[in-house]
Amino acid sequence: MAVLTARLFRGYFGGSWLGRITKNGEFQREVVFNWPVAFDVHSAIGPEEGLKAPPGSGFYDDTRKVYIAGWHQDVKRWCMSWFNEFGGYGNTQWTSQERVNGKTVIYGFCTECKQESDDPTNHIVLCEILDKDHFKYSIRSFRKGLVEIEARRIRTAERLKSLMKQQDDAIELFTDILK
Repeated sequence: MAVLTARLFRGYFGGSWLGRITKNGEFQREVVFNWPVAFDVHSAIGPEEGLKAPPGSGFYDDTRKVYIAGWHQDVKRWCMSWFNEFGGYGNTQWTSQERVNGKTVIYGFCTECKQESDDPTNHIVLCEILDKDHFKYSIRSFRKGLVEIEARRIRTAERLKSLMKQQDDAIELFTDILK
């Protein structure tokens, strides 16, 4: 297996993605993921040597969950953590990668707790990078069965950052008008 690198995550996943979620083959819903900053030259958790984590790094989706991601140099893993409004949390750690039939496949594991009173559950995760604008994420466990997200890029990281900057500028302008 090839050594996992932060460059893979920073170079590929930035931008907006539309994902189609299925559980055990049955359609559940669609979700939009926006990954604006966490995949830039900085990371939000465990920045590589010589880098600083900028404030507000992270990504979010339309379920209003907050995610933080970054490179852990000491274990050479890309780690993602999330928290939700019910006191739930989770952590995914991507540990290795390899090329299979011309596709990059990333392997890892996940621990999650849906809400504060639940016991944590463990899952096996993998992500197949199908091409520059498509990936398939799979999470498998005894409790959950097989959950898959097939995602396609709907906006590049540069376009997403531009839209966010325009939104920030509009808020700033509105605030100035109110003064």
